[in-house]
Amino acid sequence: MHRVLITGITGYIGAHLARNLLPDCEVCGLVREPRNLEYLGDIHSSIRFVGYDGTYTCMEAAIESCQPDLVYHLAAYYTGGRSPEQLASLLDANIVLGAHLLEAMAEHKIPALVWASTVMAHYRGKPYCPLNLYAATKQAFSDLLAYYTDAGLLRAVTLVLSDTYGPGDHRPKILNLIRNAAETGEKIALSTGAQDYDVVYIDDVVSAFRIAGEQLLRGEYQDAVFQIVPECPLTLRETVEKMLQVNRLALNAGWGERPASQREMPEKIRLYPSLPNWKARVSLKEGLRKMCE
Repeated sequence: MHRVLITGITGYIGAHLARNLLPDCEVCGLVREPRNLEYLGDIHSSIRFVGYDGTYTCMEAAIESCQPDLVYHLAAYYTGGRSPEQLASLLDANIVLGAHLLEAMAEHKIPALVWASTVMAHYRGKPYCPLNLYAATKQAFSDLLAYYTDAGLLRAVTLVLSDTYGPGDHRPKILNLIRNAAETGEKIALSTGAQDYDVVYIDDVVSAFRIAGEQLLRGEYQDAVFQIVPECPLTLRETVEKMLQVNRLALNAGWGERPASQREMPEKIRLYPSLPNWKARVSLKEGLRKMCE
């Protein structure tokens, strides 16, 4: 039985990944205090938690204590905007924590890492052009990782994600905000909705991480990047209309009432191959139905 460490285990994706891996793997979770176990629910007692206080000493102790065969790095701080108050959190969660993790893994000869990058690092379809500071900090971690993989200290798989969705999701994502507005009857101002909207159901996202981890443990990659996307993406407006139709909801939508952002992802980005032996199995119709149950 493999032992895995998940950073960001209390988040939506991390918790679903932990649930998927149990009981086939021994699961450790890196957490900060105070920890929020809402997404973990009834499985929290099956997870061994190791603490992180923001220092390298603490990270090294966590890695030494857990001794994982594989690390899933999902911890991140997201903001779509820019403000002085958010800089410290962005740098700490997205760069410093990751730097501590990579060095501790190298020191203790933990060889395998799978982590979540973002398509927002590829604004305008470029190999690197950050949409926002969040994307810039994710790229900074990627640059750190490149040293460790090139030096032969780690093997890694990067999964480039677009948007994700599913039931019980309380993140302030656009589909969740629209669903909530439909359920309450509150009017919501939206853009025109004409932009392409890549969205992948949570079970398929988790499946990608599990497959990538298994392939990495078999020694199939040194440093690989794959993109996790649906086969046939719709526009945002088409996706919303399908959600309303499938769940028989009405929406008081002000399409076009919210000005388009000066920096947003207007079209689908395809820069990397799909993960071998993975495909999205939950249809958009089925996923949108489950999301609103």
